[in-house]
Amino acid sequence: MKKLYTLLFLLLYASPLFAQYETVVFNYDRAYFNEGQPLPAESNLMLTGEVGRNIRLVELAIYRTADTSKEPLYTNIWKARGANTDKQFVLPVNYPLRGNEKYTLVLSYYAPASIRQKRQLLRQLTSALDAYIDQSFEVSRSSVELRQHPKKLRSDLNAIVNQGLGLYRNQIDYDFRGFSDIVLDKLEQLDELRLRKAKLNILAREDDDNRTVRLKYAQEQIEALKEMVNQELVQYANTRLLVLVDRKKITDYATEKTKNVLALNLGYGGVYYSGDTDNLSSDTAPYAGISIPLGRAAFSSTFWSRSSISTGVFLKNLDFGDDNVATGPVVKRPVYVALGYRALPFVRINAGATVLQSDQGSNSISDFNVDRVYVRPFIGLSLELNLWMDLNR
Repeated sequence: MKKLYTLLFLLLYASPLFAQYETVVFNYDRAYFNEGQPLPAESNLMLTGEVGRNIRLVELAIYRTADTSKEPLYTNIWKARGANTDKQFVLPVNYPLRGNEKYTLVLSYYAPASIRQKRQLLRQLTSALDAYIDQSFEVSRSSVELRQHPKKLRSDLNAIVNQGLGLYRNQIDYDFRGFSDIVLDKLEQLDELRLRKAKLNILAREDDDNRTVRLKYAQEQIEALKEMVNQELVQYANTRLLVLVDRKKITDYATEKTKNVLALNLGYGGVYYSGDTDNLSSDTAPYAGISIPLGRAAFSSTFWSRSSISTGVFLKNLDFGDDNVATGPVVKRPVYVALGYRALPFVRINAGATVLQSDQGSNSISDFNVDRVYVRPFIGLSLELNLWMDLNR
């Protein structure tokens, strides 16, 4: 048993295997991958394809279905180098796909936005922001009130900009982070603005009545907010913006069929019966069984993908001494249920419980007596063989 424990300790520190990438070539004209072959499953991919000279960024999005209005399962981008000499993109896909499934992939191509496009974008966003700000205030005889809380209003302004930038990306990964706290402070100031002392804050004509002066003062403050918002927007628009120039949507593209395996275990284990180190009662015997993995390597951590639930039978009865022979219920052999861990490619550690029954002697299998059934712990090592490699999901 000491040799068994030493071997178990060494196997627990076995080195894991490293994940690799499978190359996938995208054909733009035919809109398929690897000459029409299914996409590799349960592996990280290295996606590559041709790009034009003006393309500065390629974005990949993977969806479960053809409905691309929902959030994608995975996204990643490729960016061209400064010299723009690349004729193809190379994009890692660190999202293993499940076998025998269908996915929708969207490839978006971005080129530098022209000055005219930037100006048009600014005009559209400015117009939308100004219109929203105008309808968000209510000016009364004595005050200016916001129709919503200042934080909610700023959130809405951010949403307007982000929606307007839907066709744009940034070459330097400088995303629009929303309007600053300075804008929020201005909104809160306007929400508390009182108009009684408006004449003291603006230059008014002598013939202007109080109502006119208050309206002018309120409008000046609102225009100041618009100017502040537009200035922050201009700062972002002056960065290296890219605009969407092409998009390829490949709907319901199949992955390769993966193989389920039946793992057969053939091993040797020890069963504890009673006692301590001075008067230990135990026995060892070969066993055989099957393992059901608790996770697949591509989608689970190393621990769970190597772990399993195992069950099987010992190939002979166990003799604990003093004419104490243990068999098993029903099949007249000890049976076990255990948690297993694959420490090496073909070696699994098993630890669990053995269901035993005191020897039935000459009795028949039908002489099952629950009073004679008991459970004891066991530990073992086994060789694992994968069968039924061509069984598809």
